[in-house]
Order: sequence, then C-alpha cells, then structure tokens
Amino acid sequence: MSMIAMSIPPFPTFIRGGEYTFHKGERHFSRVFTVFDLLYVKKGTLYMQEGEKKFVVKEGQYVILVPGERHEGYDDCKEQTDYFWLHFVIPGNEFQIVEDKDLDWSFVYKKEPTFTEVGYYQFHIPQWGEVKRREIVEQQLETLLTTRDGDAHVPDDYLKQQIQFSEFIVQLQKEAFSIPSATEKVCESAMKYIQENYKKLVNMSVLKEELNFHPDYLTRCMQKTIGISPMQYLTHYRLHHAKKLLAETEYKVSAISREVGIDDVTYFSKLFKKVEGTTPMEYRRLVHRK
Repeated sequence: MSMIAMSIPPFPTFIRGGEYTFHKGERHFSRVFTVFDLLYVKKGTLYMQEGEKKFVVKEGQYVILVPGERHEGYDDCKEQTDYFWLHFVIPGNEFQIVEDKDLDWSFVYKKEPTFTEVGYYQFHIPQWGEVKRREIVEQQLETLLTTRDGDAHVPDDYLKQQIQFSEFIVQLQKEAFSIPSATEKVCESAMKYIQENYKKLVNMSVLKEELNFHPDYLTRCMQKTIGISPMQYLTHYRLHHAKKLLAETEYKVSAISREVGIDDVTYFSKLFKKVEGTTPMEYRRLVHRK
C-alpha cells in the first residue's frame, strides 16, 4: 500500500470537512479534485477508486485521495455507511507517493531544531489505513468539525481548527507506528471509564479515585489528545446517547435525561440547547421530519 510523504513544517492546511451518509444502494460520485480528500468510515463500507487503484474502506478505516486523480465509488454501499470527509492541501503540493515501509520516530526526524534553526521532519502517512485507537481519532474529528459549526468566519475558531487538524495529522502518523504514548493511554483509560459509567455520577473526584491520576494531569492528557477536557467529553458522550434515544424512541425527555445520567431534566434541557442549538423536543421533530 502506498504512503504520502511530506516535509513538516509546514503542516497541511485544513479547508473544510463534514459528515455524510450513503444509504444502501448508493455510491460515491465521480470527480477530479484539486485538493486532498480524506474519508474516514464510522459505520458501513465505502468502495472507492482512484485512477486504477481500488480501496475497500470499512469501519475504523480511512483513505486519502490525492489531487488531480479521478476518484469515485466503484460499487454500491451494501448498508448505511456513515463517514467523515476532510479537504486539505499540502503547501506548494510538496508531497510524494512512496511505497509502504516500516516506520518509527527515528525515521521521521530529518533535522533536529536548534536555538536558531527550525527542525524538519518527513512524515509518511499511509494512503489507506486502519486506526487502532478509534475513540481518540473519532473524537478528534468530532472536535475539529464542531469548532466552527455554520458559516461564520471567526478567525479564532479557524485558527483553532488548523491546530486541531495538525494534531490529527500527527495522530495518523503515530497510528502508522502502532505505539500509543503515555498521554494517549491515560486518555483512553478516562474515555473508557466514562463510556462504561456515564449513567452514574462522574466528576473529577470520581475519575481521580478510579484511575489514580491527578485531575489536572487527566485534563492535560485529554486536551492534548482529543482537544477537550474529561467533563466536556462526558457531556459529549451523554448527549450523543440522548440524541440517539430522541431519534429512535418515544421516551419522554425526563426519562431520557435520567437514562444518560442527568437527574435534573431542566438542567438537561438547558445543556442540550446550549450544545446542540435546539431543545430536545425540537431535535426529535427535526430528525423525524428528515
């Protein structure tokens, strides 16, 4: 499998991204792009072709389609397929397509930084890959794409997205090494605990007791790895399940609030409106109209 080799810095520049769904029997349209198009599948399978190369992209896998080549779906989706898409450029189109090779950080270092000179690195990102730390990668993508919801051009948010995208590129490089850092291991432990216990009382004191890490250290690890704090991730995870219940059941809002670990339905409704921009009942009506 090919790899995309690029010199860092500068990092690739993020342009736009989003989420999309193909239903059973649909396939990706045909086009030639002047930018890179990264597709990461959350659920289902995409069948993509770039020139003569074909890629089967399953859950937890991604493909990076390069500029100037025609890419299209070569087969219909066999089931509902949900995926993230990211468009980006490499400044000056300074990249090469090279053969796959075994990598470690020593291979990436090209020139160590000094007090007066910039360091340089040669990243090798697999054109097709399967991520091993799905929770981290998918949360990075969620954070990246929700930083700048809507079309308002706020410089602060745009610059945050560029930083988050750079961190995502570094994560893809680390995925190619298959060696999680200590920070990632701590982050994974916290995310796993929250996922398994979000219906219960969870706060920083509980995380400290259960994971044996200082709250400040836990917060630094999660912010460095996925861009949000443990409590922000808890809110995200609870609301993710609340939205699913609103869409798929007829439960009352009060019952859904309790189901996701929030006893105060008034607080739940205010939190939902603050994060999602709509009330729980408005969200349910919107989903059902679709």
